[in-house]
Amino acid sequence: MAGPEIANLNDRIREVIGVAVDACELGIVRQMTGLPLGFSNVNFRIETDQGIFLARLCCTQSDDRIRDEARFLDSIRDTGFPASYPISRTDGTPITFHDDQRVMMYDFIVGEEPSVTPDSARQVGDAIGLLATLEVPASYSSRSLSDIDEAKQLLITKSDKLEMYPEFHSQFQQETEEIESFLQIELPRGFVHADAFPDNTIFRDGKLIALIDFEDSCVDALLFDVGMTLLGFGYQDGHPDPDQISALLEGYQSRRTLTPLEVESLPMMVRWCAHGMTFWHLQKYIQNPTDRQKRRIAELQLLIQRLHREDSDIIRSATR
Repeated sequence: MAGPEIANLNDRIREVIGVAVDACELGIVRQMTGLPLGFSNVNFRIETDQGIFLARLCCTQSDDRIRDEARFLDSIRDTGFPASYPISRTDGTPITFHDDQRVMMYDFIVGEEPSVTPDSARQVGDAIGLLATLEVPASYSSRSLSDIDEAKQLLITKSDKLEMYPEFHSQFQQETEEIESFLQIELPRGFVHADAFPDNTIFRDGKLIALIDFEDSCVDALLFDVGMTLLGFGYQDGHPDPDQISALLEGYQSRRTLTPLEVESLPMMVRWCAHGMTFWHLQKYIQNPTDRQKRRIAELQLLIQRLHREDSDIIRSATR
């Protein structure tokens, strides 16, 4: 089996990162190394004479959203929350703009992606539960990237392109119609990470060292973070695992107790999280069809099909 695709390091990117390193006064660059690619940003390990850092090429989100991410992380820096915090430039701003690129620098945190177990699920549940209790800065404005109105708009404005992919189109349309009424329910709101999957956590010696990649973070229903994290830490071999779900909820509720309505709504929230991810990937796919995006959409839609049936029952039983 082929390993993960690695970020490409060319002369242009070397120049852009070098400008960001200089702007943050991080010393003389000794080595740059591409890191495994996700679906959004492109990351590099940077070694200088002052230490090891992470450079992130911001490829997806708007400038305002990136600034909100940095603003929130700066506001919780003194709480001790386990995260990778951005390094400010000498002018106090978080983003280096150069040659059509945007770069943010972070401390490089040594560790590994965890195995998905009840213990790792409990620790990540504790972390997102703690996030839910932290105050959001008054100037923070980012909202969820999973927006039902935008999903409905996609069905209208891109109908010709969507019809080219009938294997995805009909289910996406049906799920959008079915999930809309659920989203009218008033649930407690606050700050959510919105992407606490295993590849966005760093563990060392079995302990959570950092929750990373706050790019999708926003103010939304707090249960959204539980649902999204359950998709990452509540499943084994493509199926929900009651022990992991229970551990995740135990960790979360050690920081914040779910309301009875939130407990009742959890299976539907997991469906919405999976559908919201499908929406994100489908937008990218119709712009630039790739086999990687196609596989991910197919995986998510299969997961949603099961959430209409037995998987929701398993999640519901794990909350009791």
